[in-house]
Amino acid sequence: MTRDNNYLYHHSGPQNTLCTHGEHMISAFSLNTPPHIIFGPGKLTELEHIIGRFGSHPLLVLGSHSFLQTEHYQLVQRIFSKLGCKNETVHIGSEPSPAMIDAIVAKLTGRGIDLVIAIGGGSTLDSGKAISAMLVEKKEVVRFLEGVGDRTPSGRKIPFIAIPTTSGTGSEATSNAVLSSVGREGFKCSLRHDNYIPNLALVDPRLTLSCPPKLTVACSMDCFTQLVEGYLSTNSSSLSEALALEGIRAVRRSLRVVCSDGTDLPARTDLSYGALLSGIVLSNSGLGTVHGFASVIGGFFAIPHGIICGTLMAPANALTLKNLQMKSADHPALAKYANLGRIFSDQPRKTDAWYQDHFIYELQSLAIELNMPNLSEFGVTTGDIEKIVAKTGNKYNPAQLSKVELTDILLSRISTHCPDNK
Repeated sequence: MTRDNNYLYHHSGPQNTLCTHGEHMISAFSLNTPPHIIFGPGKLTELEHIIGRFGSHPLLVLGSHSFLQTEHYQLVQRIFSKLGCKNETVHIGSEPSPAMIDAIVAKLTGRGIDLVIAIGGGSTLDSGKAISAMLVEKKEVVRFLEGVGDRTPSGRKIPFIAIPTTSGTGSEATSNAVLSSVGREGFKCSLRHDNYIPNLALVDPRLTLSCPPKLTVACSMDCFTQLVEGYLSTNSSSLSEALALEGIRAVRRSLRVVCSDGTDLPARTDLSYGALLSGIVLSNSGLGTVHGFASVIGGFFAIPHGIICGTLMAPANALTLKNLQMKSADHPALAKYANLGRIFSDQPRKTDAWYQDHFIYELQSLAIELNMPNLSEFGVTTGDIEKIVAKTGNKYNPAQLSKVELTDILLSRISTHCPDNK
């Protein structure tokens, strides 16, 4: 969340209280506003009335080639034909890399593209977001990436419409695009500017009905992790917390349903709603240790982002909660953990400590039910732990975990029978 030094949000201090009534306080905050949002089953048809506001020569950024066989793609093509739009198409087959974005931009430069429409999962939306910016910047995208670049983005871009086909990253509501260069010296960094938030997010849950089961699991766990970490964040506000809790309740209702029956439209709608909210929440609250791990591990290994989140959620939160219970009995995050436990429990009138532990139990049960793999299944060994921990951040985690604690989290998800190949 963007704030100056006089308006940082702290749960524990009254110095920035806007109003007080009894014990209730609302602290000062600012809001990175979400894009114009159109949400609901069947809303893809509204694209016909939207395109003309932005341009007449759109670039269509798609993920899997299988989308070409869907009724949704046929609808988009009919809309283009009716409007007389000349469109270009590119496909994104993996998590985007700087080299991939540079190659696409070089191919399209000078073609008169005046609108970018991305239809796909988080990688596709991030690619569209980066392309819309780099078609204007006309320099290598790596130069603008946080942590590795030497330039600040100008914020100029070609208008961008985001249409998600999965329920995970919430990229349709964020101002950053995540790009990866996987390998020994790899990185996973963001191209970020407030202006890079999509001009329009069109969220039609019907587009997620064909999402394969394994991808559904990974995306759902990413969405869930973002909501939980955004809620627990030390940078949260009363508004971002309310949005996070709304999303978490939707996930609680429907995550297990969509992972067992992907054709359930009401459940898919819940997850689409949760993912959208997760994007708004993370843009305003930041994230915690799980995403700190995910960014680093995703740079070294080609592991789906949602799988990293899903497999680390239980141990990371268990250690965070234990840390808080031992060191900070009055920490506001303990009340939040209790609230999360209440959402996932039908048991009334239990103690806060019971609800806190119950939430961890639910995370552990969910990981087992969804068959979350160990990191060792993707080639991560104990020999990789030191370099991962060295780069992992705790920035907005409610407890600042030590290197020993971070190591313990990783060890819990690396098979002790996996040989160290380092």
